[in-house]
Amino acid sequence: MPTSLWSATAIDGPSLQPLDRNEVADVIVVGAGFTGLSAAIHLAEAGLSCIVLDAAEPGWGASGRNNGQVIAGLKQDPDIIEQVYPGEQGRKLVQFGSEAPAQVWDLIDRYQIDCAPNHRGWIQPAFTRAGFAAVKARCETWRQRGIDTRLLEGAELHQLLGTRKYSLGWLDPRGGSIQPLSYARGLASVAVSLGVRIYAPSKVDGLNRTENGWRAACGQFQVKGRHVLVATGAYAERLVPKLRTSFVPVRTAQVATRPLPDAMLADLFPTVTRWPPGDGGSGATAGLDHSAIVPYLHKAGEELFGHLGRIEWDFQWSGFFAVTTDHLPHVHEPETNLHVSVGCNGRGIAVSTSLGIQLAKRILGMSEQELPVPVSSIGTVHFHLFRGLGVKAATMYKRLQDRME
Repeated sequence: MPTSLWSATAIDGPSLQPLDRNEVADVIVVGAGFTGLSAAIHLAEAGLSCIVLDAAEPGWGASGRNNGQVIAGLKQDPDIIEQVYPGEQGRKLVQFGSEAPAQVWDLIDRYQIDCAPNHRGWIQPAFTRAGFAAVKARCETWRQRGIDTRLLEGAELHQLLGTRKYSLGWLDPRGGSIQPLSYARGLASVAVSLGVRIYAPSKVDGLNRTENGWRAACGQFQVKGRHVLVATGAYAERLVPKLRTSFVPVRTAQVATRPLPDAMLADLFPTVTRWPPGDGGSGATAGLDHSAIVPYLHKAGEELFGHLGRIEWDFQWSGFFAVTTDHLPHVHEPETNLHVSVGCNGRGIAVSTSLGIQLAKRILGMSEQELPVPVSSIGTVHFHLFRGLGVKAATMYKRLQDRME
């Protein structure tokens, strides 16, 4: 696992071995991230045998490298979603995003996963004119839909955030934070306790149809199953034709300080307990590594918390998440009993967990029409080879907008 704050502080996962024999199961899951592990748990709870194959280890990809925020809703706001999908489908998709964090908290509570859960809400602050308008609209939109949201400003907001940088924000009680790698490893341990067989590192070299289902080839060994779920996210390779070019993999970088003294923490967050005991930040980039964006993140952190004096940084790390052209999660069924999901668009903890549950229900017999995320054909991002330039240009444009406002 790459060095990060999460890998330095995570709980241990289950002891795993590579695939060393031919195996058979009802369901083959490719990818031991939040989606794959959540699906495996719910399939096992329903009595199906399940094998999970991962090229590295549980949580190695975006699941173990994100910023730990559990956020309700999808990247698109409810009104936009209901314009794209009028009627019942839009309503179901909005509800899916709204209830996604509850699935995370439920799994953590039911199985007592040790991942430092903080279910005290999620704050989205703003400091530009456009940001103020978006915050007010989003808060009101969800309030009208029955969520107990509220606007935060002035001293209350400054106290909760530990900085005076922002003058307006909104509080969403559905959200919170976790230690994401501990959550991934905890899900893996739960799955194993329910009888799921996880083999890692075991890279799947190919998927082939058989008379009764599918065969996953891993080196000299293979796994046969009636269903396959491909849940590799932004780390998709060539197992499913066209999948790699159906989204843009965006690298997100994170930084974290050295542990702060208790007195400084108490001054920063007098009413909030945070894990880990340090400040952090994140940002998107397009390069081959995250070195170019780290100075920007350090500068942003120092601007937010300059009153602390000199800030010392301990960790920097990055990973990829999948961005779709419509900024919505996608579910594909390119062949019978082949299930694919991709595109959490930066809302990975809650949406990925919930997607796994829905895909498990689909495998268990839920109709396509009942799925909250519609099944779609695999599309292609135009000029996919030049995706890095687009991400870089968009990032620079957003920074310029912030400076101008």
